[in-house]
Amino acid sequence: MVDNIEPRYEHINHAAAAARNEGILLNIVRASKNIPLSFIAFSKVAGTTNVNMNAGMPAFGLGPGPLVFNVNRQAIFSNSVLSGSASAKNDFDITLLETKEFYNGLLGPVDLPTLNFFVRQGYTRELLFWLFTESVRETVGGRTFEYRNDPDPAIACETVRGQSRCFSNMVEIALASGLTVQTRSDRAAGAAKATVLGRLCFDDVLAQRARRFYPPEIFATLQSSSGHRPRCTDPWQKERADGGTDLLTFEVLGSPQGRIRYEITTRSTFGIYQFLGRILATGATEQIRLYGRLNVDEDPRLLAVGAGGDAGGCFVELGYDGGYYCIPRQRAENTKRIFSLLSQLLALRTLAGDLAITPTVRTVQ
Repeated sequence: MVDNIEPRYEHINHAAAAARNEGILLNIVRASKNIPLSFIAFSKVAGTTNVNMNAGMPAFGLGPGPLVFNVNRQAIFSNSVLSGSASAKNDFDITLLETKEFYNGLLGPVDLPTLNFFVRQGYTRELLFWLFTESVRETVGGRTFEYRNDPDPAIACETVRGQSRCFSNMVEIALASGLTVQTRSDRAAGAAKATVLGRLCFDDVLAQRARRFYPPEIFATLQSSSGHRPRCTDPWQKERADGGTDLLTFEVLGSPQGRIRYEITTRSTFGIYQFLGRILATGATEQIRLYGRLNVDEDPRLLAVGAGGDAGGCFVELGYDGGYYCIPRQRAENTKRIFSLLSQLLALRTLAGDLAITPTVRTVQ
C-alpha cells in the first residue's frame, strides 16, 4: 500500500504555519504582561506512515491419525493467516534560540537597508514607520522635543508652541511629504566587500500619491514641503564622517520658525514585540489606525486582537494566563502583514549555527 504524500504535506505545512503564528501571538501577549519572551525555530519536520498486511493459508495436518498435538484439529488459524498493522509518526526538530549571535540580531536596531527591503516587498510606508520608529526628535528654535512611539498619549505627545503634537502627527507629516528610504552600494578602494549605505529622503511622486489617502488638513501642516531635505534626487554625501551606514536625520528649510531638524531613532525586532505588547496592554487596538491601504475595504487597525471569538473564526487564537486572544480570520490585514514581517525578521536574525543543537520531539499515533 503506497501512501499519498499530498495531504500529509499540506497538513504538515498548515500545522507548522499555525505553530509559527501562535508563537508570534504568544510573545506579543507575553510582552503585554511584561513576561520574558521566548523564541524557538523549526529546523526539520518529517512524517512517516507504515501499513503492513499479511495473508496466508491456515495450518492443517496431512497423514494418518492420530495427528500431532499442535495439529489435532482439521485447521488452525493464527496471526500468520491474516494480520495487519498501521502506524503514523511525526518527527520535528526544534531549536531554542538563545545564542549570543541571535540576541545580537534581535536586540540590534533595524538599519535602513533592511527597512528598504520591506519597502520593496510592498509593505506600506505608514505601517513600517509605526513598527520600526522608536521616537522622533524635533529641534526648532534652539529647543528639542521628543515624540515617542507609544500608545499612551501622555508619553507620545508634547506641547509645542501652545499646541499638542504627538507621534502620530510625525507619521502623517513624514508620509505626506514623501519620506522614504534610499540605498546604494559603496565599495572603498581595495575593499573586498561593498558597504550598503542608506538614507532617508523625500520623493515627490510618493508625496503626490499620499494625497489620495490623507485628509487635506494634514498637508496644511507641512509648512514648506519643498524645503524638506534631502530630496531623493539630491546627490549623496561624498564623505561620511560618522562612519555609520545609516543617515537618520533630515531637515525642513524655509519654515516660519526657520530651519527645523528631525532625528529618527529606529527600534529593534525585540522593540517591535514590546510596542505591540504595549498596544495590547493599554487597550489601544482601536485607537491606532492607518490611512494608507492597499484595498479600500481593509481593516485600518494596526493591531486587531480581540478578547473574544470572532464570528468568522480566528486566523490565530491563543489562551494564556486566563485570557483568550483571537485575531479575526476575516479582515485584520495589517495584523497579518505584521506577523509575516516578524517571521521574516526572525529568519534574517537566525544564523545557521543557531540551528545546530536540535532536541527532537517525536509523536507516535
